[in-house]
Order: sequence, then structure tokens, then C-alpha cells
Amino acid sequence: MRARLSILFSFGGTLDRRSYLFIAIGGVLLKHIMDLTIANVVFHHSWTPLNYLVPLGIPIPVVGMSQADLVFVGTMAAASLPFAWVGLAITVKRFRAIGWPLWLVVLFFVPIANIASFAIAAAWPEHETTPAEPPLNSWLARLVPVDILGAAILALIVTAVLGSAGVALGTKILGSYGWGLFAAIPFAQGALCAIIYNVHGRRSLAESFGVACISIVVTGLALLALALEGGLCIIYATPLAVGFAMIGAMLGHAIVHCGRGGNAPATVLVLVLLAPAIMGAEWAVPRTTPIYVVESSIDIEAPPAVVWKHVIRFPDLPPPTELPFVLGVAYPERAHIISSGVGAIRYCEFSTGSFVEPITTWEVGRKLAFDVTSNPEPMREWSPYGHIETPHLHDYMHSQRGEFLLVALPNGRTRLVGTTWYQHHLWPSGYWALWSNAIVHEIHMRVLRHIKTVSESATPRFATMRGNRLLRRI
Repeated sequence: MRARLSILFSFGGTLDRRSYLFIAIGGVLLKHIMDLTIANVVFHHSWTPLNYLVPLGIPIPVVGMSQADLVFVGTMAAASLPFAWVGLAITVKRFRAIGWPLWLVVLFFVPIANIASFAIAAAWPEHETTPAEPPLNSWLARLVPVDILGAAILALIVTAVLGSAGVALGTKILGSYGWGLFAAIPFAQGALCAIIYNVHGRRSLAESFGVACISIVVTGLALLALALEGGLCIIYATPLAVGFAMIGAMLGHAIVHCGRGGNAPATVLVLVLLAPAIMGAEWAVPRTTPIYVVESSIDIEAPPAVVWKHVIRFPDLPPPTELPFVLGVAYPERAHIISSGVGAIRYCEFSTGSFVEPITTWEVGRKLAFDVTSNPEPMREWSPYGHIETPHLHDYMHSQRGEFLLVALPNGRTRLVGTTWYQHHLWPSGYWALWSNAIVHEIHMRVLRHIKTVSESATPRFATMRGNRLLRRI
């Protein structure tokens, strides 16, 4: 009995193909029956195999999850713990039997990748017990130059080519701007750089970091040269890519320097396939992002009645001086409105086209709210070839609605508050929200400052006061 339990729960030893298949398939069937019973009988939830990827359906309600859903997810997770332990134990033993690096057991926790790794591990022949070949006899070591400079150059060339190919696959074919593109590709690049750079001998972790970071820069230049991406998007993505590349470099460096150099070729193969697998999974599983809200305000030395006139329409704005707009981010130029009241159509003209804004709330001197039915391109990508068309310029970031709120202040002044509700379809969503929130705020302030200027100029009392202040400064 103890021996049988050891096969299930112990992480030591190896496991043959037949036992691996029997335990894995039996465990999956048993777990599905148990999950189906708990979900249907106890919680009255429907349960299908798809729920192993998304227990509460699509989209996943991470924010605002009800108490009942929290109890349900917690119960299902607790019931899964013994099965997770057994699954992890037999995976470790099987990987040891076929000679795979044990760190690859992380695939056990990755949806879709865990199914693929199970099938491959079950079909893979057992590892021979003969002494492993020294790393220098591997095909990878035979390809990599022995000298430091040569190894670094080869690492940069290989990762730039693979990285550019991955970007082309993700953006042009799959239309996926997510974890596969912005995290998996640079992570794999960093790990590959470190493995190639260190395959002939011990080199410092700082050097591995340096080669990985340079790889990201070289890949960015390659994307520019191939017209796959524009300069602005590359600038925004670089901090995220460098971070994941350094994490990957740390892993690759550890694999080579922890006595696992003989596994480097197999690791290279896994890393090459990592990003396409994640991008394929992202393409197959629909996702939604939350609606982000950005609010900006400014105090204006003019009464609400005057400010209102310049909210619904305002004259041409001066050329932008803000850095994002100079680099190519779309910026507002003018606004006009057709008709008045609810149902009127406001057009806010940007450098890339017009936002079409049907009015939903019209409270003269107090509030103007509108939906957004048409969005122009969010930017003009810079490229040495002039303007280029990239998929993320279309339907990856769009405004849902907007609002101007006028708050009367003492002494005839007005606080003007501008709010925008928008979505973007880039992941990691939190990282990209940092950039998009800042850009939307800058757009707000460009408009609010302009309305402040024209409103105060149209108010004689405040215009005189403003002129006197300027004279006193002189």
C-alpha cells in the first residue's frame, strides 16, 4: 500500500509510459466526475471541460466577483489540490525518466500547454542511463563561436530573427497584442541569449542581462527596418520587453550554470515554441478588458454660461508642444456641433480624423455628455518609410463615451471637468493602461487649457484682470 501511494504522491524516482498514461487518464476522469458532482449538485452550476480554463465563463469576472462565486471557485480549487499534487508528482517522475529538464514542470500549470506537454511526454522515449554528453558535444555548442564577442553576436542575430518572426506571426496573422507578444517573446529572447552566450563557459549574470537587453534593442530596430512596427509603439513596449527579457536571461543563465547545460538544446526548442503557443491560445480564447475612466479638471476665470459656448464648439487649437503628440499620438485640433440638444452630433476633429459624438445629455451651462460612435486612429506610427499601417491602429483602443461637467465656483468662476470612458485591447492590460491613461489625460488637458484660454478672453472682466497681471509681471 505504501509503495502504491509513493507512486502517486512521491516526487522521487521515474515513471514508465504505461503507468504515466494510466494514472493521468484515470485521474482526469475521476476529477471530472467529482467536479461535475460538486458543481451540479452542491452549487447548481453547469460544468463542461471548457470550465477548466475559465471556471466562471467568458469573460472572467475578476472584478466584482460575487460572494457565491468566490465560494464556488474556492471550493473547486480546494478539491483540486490532491489531484494537482498527484499530477505534479507523476509529471516530475516522467520528465526525469525521459531526460527533460525538471523546471519544465511549470507547463503543468499552463492551460493548453499542459495537455501538449502530457501528450509529448507520454510519447517520448525513456532516457538512456548512459552518461550525458558534455555540453560541448551538443549541436548547439558546435554552432556557437567559442569567443565572447562571437557568441554575443550570434545570440543577437538568432534572437532578433526569431523575435521579428514572432511579432509578424502575432500581429499580422493572429492579430494578437497580448502576453505572447509583449511577454513570451522577450522572455524567450532573454533566455535564448543567455543560453547561447554561456554555452561554452561561465560568464557573469550581468553580461547575460546586457546581451538580453541589447537583443530587445536590435529586435526593435529590425521591426522598424522591416516596417512591421512603428517607432512609437516600440518605445512604449520596450520597458515591458526589457523586464521580461531580463527574467528570461536569469533562467537561461541558471540552466547553463546549474549543471543542466546538456539540456540546453531541448530548452532552446521549448523556448522557440513558447511564444507561438501562447499567442495561439490568446487568439483562440476571447478576452475582454475593463472600461477605463480618466477624469481631468481645470478652473476657469469665466462663468459657466461663457464656458459652455466653448465646450460645445471651440476654434482651432495651436500646434501641439506636448511630447506624445509631437511623436505621433493623435491630438485634438478643433470641435464643432450640428444642431443642439439631445441627439445633436458633435465632431471633435483630431490629427488622424474625427470622433463622432451623438449628444446624450444637454444641460446648458452644466453638463454635456455624449456617446462615441466613430474613433479615428489613435496615432500616426513613425517609420523610416513614412506612415505604415499596423493592426493595432484599428479597433485596439477606442472611446466609449465622454462628458463635460461645469461646476459653478465663487466669484463667477467655473471648474470644468472632462471625463472619458474607453477600452483598449492590449495585454498586460494594466501596463498599457498606464500609458493610455496618461495619453487620455494629456488630451483632456490640451482641450481644457484651450477652453480656459478662449473663455477667459471672451470675458471682459477676467480678460482685464489677466492683462493687469501680465503688466505687473512685466
